Amino acid sequence: MNLRRWLITLSVCLLVLAALAGIKYQQIRAAIALGESFPEPSASVETQRVARSLAASHVAIIGEIVAPESLELRNELEGRVSAVAMTPGSRVRRGDVLLQFDISEEQARLEAAKASAALAALNLKRLQQLLSNNSVSRDRVDQARAESDIALANVRQLEATIGKKTLRAPFDAVVGLHDIEAGEYLAANTAIVMLMGVNDFLWVDFNLPLAQASVDVGATVEVFVAGHADDALKARVIARNSAVSPQSRNLRYRARLDAVPGIPPGSVVNLRVPTGERSVIRVPTPALLHDDMGSYVFVLAADEAGEGYRARRRPVQPGEEDANLAAVLAGLEDGETIATHGAFKLRDGMRALVRERAPRAAGQGAAE
Repeated sequence: MNLRRWLITLSVCLLVLAALAGIKYQQIRAAIALGESFPEPSASVETQRVARSLAASHVAIIGEIVAPESLELRNELEGRVSAVAMTPGSRVRRGDVLLQFDISEEQARLEAAKASAALAALNLKRLQQLLSNNSVSRDRVDQARAESDIALANVRQLEATIGKKTLRAPFDAVVGLHDIEAGEYLAANTAIVMLMGVNDFLWVDFNLPLAQASVDVGATVEVFVAGHADDALKARVIARNSAVSPQSRNLRYRARLDAVPGIPPGSVVNLRVPTGERSVIRVPTPALLHDDMGSYVFVLAADEAGEGYRARRRPVQPGEEDANLAAVLAGLEDGETIATHGAFKLRDGMRALVRERAPRAAGQGAAE
């Protein structure tokens, strides 16, 4: 009797499950039919047939502003400072005295040397007159001439020493910061002050790897300085090093830039350096998309099942990019059609419909 009840219960459960499965099956079929009744998802985009062209290639690097004339002033001889004639931040002219060492001893010795030289010159002149009368030997005259030359050399030596203890500006310059005071004793080869030349131009030094070191002397580079106008400054390449750096294996270049107020030597600037021409494909900037997987475009192929196109994601190697155009270095071939404006709406395999951009009304561009 118990077995019969269990069989009846099991039969009822199976009938209930079969009924529920049938109901669910009908619901799934109804949902599928409803989904098939909707049109396939699609997006309207603008298209462009791409073509290769030659374009100038550039590389963005960092450069350094260098003064054409700059010098760390040092003293050759030791001594005590007697006068400081330079003010930090002031402008000096070539030949101006900047620092004077004590030369009282050298001046006294110079006066004695000048007197000895004058006496030797008079003695030589007198002996030359006696030689004309054969009243003295030629050897005596030669000895007097040598004594006169030695006396003059002593004078020049003392004058040179005084000159070395009188530090003058080697060129028109702006004096840097210093803390030298009169009465201070300085050892030889002491760093005294930095002199920065006053010129109407500056130098811009930069390094390029050998793979990109094809810049010719005379080429123009663009210089971008922080805090100045967005327009790039123009600098002309005037020289390049004859050998690569043994540390970085880069080749060093130097460009000439017209002096701009507010750009002190030592400043770091951004450069845009031309490195020749290469074949690229230029596309509208909205056509080039980016995500975590890299840069890509949507290539459109004719949809065999109907009208329109099928979008296929294509990874590409991007180049330079601005607000209007982007360069594609690899990944596209001549004659392929890509989605441009509206490409962000596409997904791989999605149907794409081509639309034409509405023409701009007359005067609309000026008003925008």
